[in-house]
Amino acid sequence: MHTVEKNNVAEEGNLKIESTESSSYTSILNSAIDSTKRTNKRDRINRFFYSVGEHNFLFEQDLKVENLPLTTVNKVPHSPDWCIGIISVRGIIMPIVDMHRILDNEFKNTKKKKYHQNKEQHKSYFIMVEHKQHAPIILQIDKLPETVDIKDFTYTKPLKSLPGWIERTWKNSKNKLFEVNHNELFKIIKLANN
Repeated sequence: MHTVEKNNVAEEGNLKIESTESSSYTSILNSAIDSTKRTNKRDRINRFFYSVGEHNFLFEQDLKVENLPLTTVNKVPHSPDWCIGIISVRGIIMPIVDMHRILDNEFKNTKKKKYHQNKEQHKSYFIMVEHKQHAPIILQIDKLPETVDIKDFTYTKPLKSLPGWIERTWKNSKNKLFEVNHNELFKIIKLANN
């Protein structure tokens, strides 16, 4: 273990590290990392979101999400309309959920445009979403997940016309984000399978 020989004070922004002979380099480094994490959490509230059509959907913070390479999709006869096929991910066969179809089904009583009709104009991506209460599932989306600082957004409860799996709407002067309860969304997908 490397120890610091002299009494040093390093200051950068809000981070102040003071070391003595008895302090180890490792403990100083860990202190700096912890302080940086606390500072970043106060200053920024980063969340990941993905896009389907013109809508942006926030992930819950405890989900595991993996971007998957585009691969050959195997069609499944007599599958639900939301299932565009199956693919193998590390030897596990998984269905692909067409989020355009899910949105079409959820908004069928409104005058919203049909999302799947415009899908051909967009590049598609696959993400594998792991929720602690569900088996991993693959979503077909239009834009890979990005981060957004929602500190400057305000939130409201969603309109009654929106699906029940949308918990809140976040807005600022430029953007609107829907916070998704993926547990509820995945339950709806499973029910649509019956």
